Amino acid sequence: MTKRKPFAGTPLSAVPIVCAALLAVSCATVNQVPREKDVLRLVGLINAGKVTTVEGLTPAPFALDTETLYLDSDVATLWNNLAAASFAMNDPRFGGSDPVSPDSWKTFADSYDMKNFFEKYTGKDTYLVAVDTAEGRYYLLLERKIKGYPKVRGLKGPVQL
Repeated sequence: MTKRKPFAGTPLSAVPIVCAALLAVSCATVNQVPREKDVLRLVGLINAGKVTTVEGLTPAPFALDTETLYLDSDVATLWNNLAAASFAMNDPRFGGSDPVSPDSWKTFADSYDMKNFFEKYTGKDTYLVAVDTAEGRYYLLLERKIKGYPKVRGLKGPVQL
């Protein structure tokens, strides 16, 4: 019995297309760890007060410190109020990134509401990212990019270490 070689009888011009398709499919299933430059670019957008200019960047529900904002209008109001107050994360430095774990919810609040939020609205593509600033440490819940920025699912801080 002779063994068939992979792609035997396939025109050679189809091999690169098949390989590209396999690569694309495999990349779609790999977790996208937020990179330092992307996180700092997002912080720049926050500092400029322009979060609401990127549609879908901060969807509801949204974890804010110890609370959960369930309405899109509440999330928009949050960002508009921060912009109006000239909120900024001064001297931001990337503090690290970890995939959300079963106990990550305790970083935001040791409450049933926050545990429920993490169970329902975070997943394998959600990362807990630390940003160290002059004011203290901020925690961001970040997901896959949308329009070039990591999607923000939550914000806590500043926390004094």
